[in-house]
Amino acid sequence: MAKLYLPTFLLLIFLSSFVLLLLILLTPVTPSLPLAPASDPSLWPSPSCSPGQSWAVRLHIGLNHKEEDGEHGAVHMDFIANKVAEQAGLHNHGQIGHLEGHYLLCSTKPGAGSVGRIKRQTLRPEDVLAGHPHVMWYSQERVLSRSKRSMAFNDPNYPKQWHLHNDVSKGMDINVTGVWERNITGQGVTVVVVDDGVEHTHQDIQPNYSPEGSYDLNSNDPDPMPHPDIHSDNHHGTRCAGEIAAVSNNSFCAVGVAYGSKVAGIRVLDGPLTDSLEAIAFNKHYQVNDIYSCSWGPDDDGHTVDGPHPLGKAALQHGVIAGRRGFGSIFIVASGNGGQYNDNCNYDGYANSIYTITIGAVDEKGKMPFYAEECASMLAVTFSSGRGSLRSIVTSDWSMQGGTGCTEGHTGTSAAAPLAAGMVALMLQVRPCLTWRDIQHIITFTATKCDSSADWKVNGAGFHHSHQHGFGLLNAWRLVNAAKVWESVPFLLSYQSSVIKEETPIVIYPDELVLTWEVSAADLRQSGMETLEHVAVTVTVIHPCRGNVEFVLICPSGMTSVIGARRAIDRDNAGYQDWTFSTVRCWGERAQGLYTLKISDHNESSVQCAAVGVLKERKLTLYGSSMLFSEVKERQRLVEEAMTGKYLHSNFSLPCPPGLDLPPEITKPFTSNNLKFMLLLGCFALFWSLYYTLEVMMAHVDFRVLLCLPRRQGGHRRGRQGKGVEEALIGDEEQDSGVELQAVLDSDVKEPLASGEWLAT
Repeated sequence: MAKLYLPTFLLLIFLSSFVLLLLILLTPVTPSLPLAPASDPSLWPSPSCSPGQSWAVRLHIGLNHKEEDGEHGAVHMDFIANKVAEQAGLHNHGQIGHLEGHYLLCSTKPGAGSVGRIKRQTLRPEDVLAGHPHVMWYSQERVLSRSKRSMAFNDPNYPKQWHLHNDVSKGMDINVTGVWERNITGQGVTVVVVDDGVEHTHQDIQPNYSPEGSYDLNSNDPDPMPHPDIHSDNHHGTRCAGEIAAVSNNSFCAVGVAYGSKVAGIRVLDGPLTDSLEAIAFNKHYQVNDIYSCSWGPDDDGHTVDGPHPLGKAALQHGVIAGRRGFGSIFIVASGNGGQYNDNCNYDGYANSIYTITIGAVDEKGKMPFYAEECASMLAVTFSSGRGSLRSIVTSDWSMQGGTGCTEGHTGTSAAAPLAAGMVALMLQVRPCLTWRDIQHIITFTATKCDSSADWKVNGAGFHHSHQHGFGLLNAWRLVNAAKVWESVPFLLSYQSSVIKEETPIVIYPDELVLTWEVSAADLRQSGMETLEHVAVTVTVIHPCRGNVEFVLICPSGMTSVIGARRAIDRDNAGYQDWTFSTVRCWGERAQGLYTLKISDHNESSVQCAAVGVLKERKLTLYGSSMLFSEVKERQRLVEEAMTGKYLHSNFSLPCPPGLDLPPEITKPFTSNNLKFMLLLGCFALFWSLYYTLEVMMAHVDFRVLLCLPRRQGGHRRGRQGKGVEEALIGDEEQDSGVELQAVLDSDVKEPLASGEWLAT
């Protein structure tokens, strides 16, 4: 076999040579053109195509070669371009892009062998090009003035707002500048800050302030201006308002996320807060205010279990039904700052509510800060402060009690929630008819993973979620692009199991009390629910140290949620009375199937916690819609397709249905402060009326006559002696008549009379 290698090798060489020969013979010969012969290319110096030394030309072949096209025409055109360049003393730099017949001709730099030729050249390149028969058009290249479409603000602290544009850690910001460049700044949207007041005269806030959406519930008047306090703590609401809507390009402080939106204030935290007052705040001006930003909640101390009470719960539900012309008020709440106490936001009833959007925090590195709380009900996170040298949020500040009007130290989840509110305002500008549940869905569909060390799990619908970061980091670009193409989700549906009475002891870990609910297709048929949004479990538990108890819920897909984490500080013996835990970790999954609740007691060897806990009641509630699982997957595909920005660049927009024609908000014509003011005004008017009456009366009394009366009466006192009472009275009346008559005469004469003359009359 080895002997065959040499003949085979020779045969391959022969065939290769034959193919090369055919290619050479078939190569077309370029016909000569009536132009001057080309000089030796080696004599040409290196070309210079800098502006001012290059010309763009458009060439044509000529009448003799118009019939040629394709490859032959292209070769002829290149040949013509070379000749035109040579005659003009230029160098052909080649065709300009894909524009046929367009060439870039560049000047030549003096070099060896070219000095004589350059000296002999007397014509300028433009003179040759202007009269050349093959040149249809030419233009000398020049520098064009162009600028990047990037945002630039004169607000002095804008460069420090890393959460808006992070030049140090690329990607660790909310990705909003591209949205601003398309003039999406929150126009037409009002965000209300429910807090300790808003300094609406602040120069960063005043142009965007909405008095129509504002109120002071602590003082019961329309002005939410914060009041000074001994600790100078009432700047919280002003800082949050600045994060949302601080105006741009006013040469002061910073810029808000939605600097084109309106911001209102409801002052309610600067005084005793009751259930009724909280309920009023949640629905105040809910046809004016679109988004309610609430950077507060129960105490973050690691042992409090609290949330909205009956009126507050009813107000939240009423807001999502009737607020914003039926599209629903958007309630954004901070997850809490009790991380250092091992607190968990599932013990915060505001964060547990299906009607709110629970927002946590990450630092500028995308990590969970020390103060942040975990929970299964968290929807997403955004940026705030971190530990040590990590930067905090730059925003507006109050100017009262020594405040400068600007701060670089806004911290905690209190700073994260307003950023989320601002991003939702951007969404509502491009699609005002997004419902409160549409907002929750879009956040779920667009949030991105931000911390590889977190406990990320992918649920049965393909959504990733962690107890530390919810569905991930909010991204303004993704939120707005998804909002542009989002179709409203079907109506909210719910399924509720019966309340199961128990007297079951809670076993000590590692053993677990395992309880189940089987939700069948028949159970869901009446409601029509197909896919999940929120899953809630309500329990009543008796335990001497409730912080030792852990609750874990497993959805039919196998997705696990720690709905009630252990809290070492919580030694309360009150247990849990009808407390509802919730999770969003099963979002988009099929509702049908087996739900499992695992309860365990991580008991300690202490006398206080020695008694065994008991589960008294339990109930399962599912919230979702008739959206099919296949529709969930199709929406995921559509959202990712929209991330290219093609819909945001165009005028494409889904039509918005009209909102409900709701009656105007009922307002009292007079507040108690108005009545107090009117009462003071009435008293003031009465005082001046009395004063004026006395002034007029005194002007018509002659005090000189009054001063003379005692002397006259003294002169007649002896003459009345010995008379009876009636005679004396008659005498006095006659005397008084004489005095009055004389007073009138005196006023006419304007001259005083002597005492003797008066007596003589």
